[in-house]
Amino acid sequence: MKFEIKIIIMGLLFSFVCMGIFTYVSSFGQKTYYVYQVGIYKEEKNRNSKLNELQEDGYKGYSYKKDGQFYVLSMITEKHEEIEKHSQKVKGIIKEYVVSQDMNTSQLLDELSKGKNND
Repeated sequence: MKFEIKIIIMGLLFSFVCMGIFTYVSSFGQKTYYVYQVGIYKEEKNRNSKLNELQEDGYKGYSYKKDGQFYVLSMITEKHEEIEKHSQKVKGIIKEYVVSQDMNTSQLLDELSKGKNND
């Protein structure tokens, strides 16, 4: 085999190894939040009504305001199995957000209200 071909093959292999390592290491600083959205309301009284309904059904309920609308969430979790099980009981949609490892739910809601997480 020609020397040039060996160099090209070695370069490609090295590139693939570096990409794999970079992808694997960069995932250490991240986690995924699964969010279950159950409504978007223009009026605060409707948001409050939905939050009360969720609490009566035994769910904590979350809310944030973005662009003049109130977004209501029935669950925020890091466990995909929990959100899937929840989706069978409550009508809504699942959203995923990949965030830094140190972000908590309050910070996530703040980021969502600012439109920083591709809502």
